Amino acid sequence: MAKKGNTIKKLLLKPFNSTAAGLYLLLLAVSIGVATFIENDFGTNAAQKLIYKSTWFEVLLVLFSITLVVNIIQYRFVQTKKWALLIFHSAMIIILAGAAHTRYFGFEGVMHIREGNSSDVIYSSDSYLNYQVKYKGQNYLFHEPVLFASVGDNSMEKSYLIDDRELKVNVLSVVPKPTYKLEENENGVPTIKV
Repeated sequence: MAKKGNTIKKLLLKPFNSTAAGLYLLLLAVSIGVATFIENDFGTNAAQKLIYKSTWFEVLLVLFSITLVVNIIQYRFVQTKKWALLIFHSAMIIILAGAAHTRYFGFEGVMHIREGNSSDVIYSSDSYLNYQVKYKGQNYLFHEPVLFASVGDNSMEKSYLIDDRELKVNVLSVVPKPTYKLEENENGVPTIKV
């Protein structure tokens, strides 16, 4: 009976052994390298959508984190006083925990502060689809977080209940990399671009 218990334990720990940790680390390095090329060719949103904010990348990070914890316990770093290995594994766990906290509870943005001034405005780097609906004399504002990119699926379908009616919103198409350009117009405003 003990042999069967050991077999089950080995099977459960197989995805979290040292070989698996090396594989996870290799997959993380390759995916981050690929994300760099995607970002260069298709933009930051494409890299975020295909790699960094994808479910498979999160699962890979979780598997790697669990593997680090299992290695600390399995190889008894504290009992055998392997302090260097314990510090290294613990540091990686802390870094991954911090990254997870930032990913799920933080936000990215830009704050412009001129020299000698102060500011209380921050511009979020997150994209939102903003729209306003007027119904029975009332204004309804909606701000939906979206991640549109030049690659991948950019469809979005939402429905809202406004008073007693359902509003359906579908994104039909997205212009991935819009650019501004000046056009000459007789009725236009004089403009200088520096």
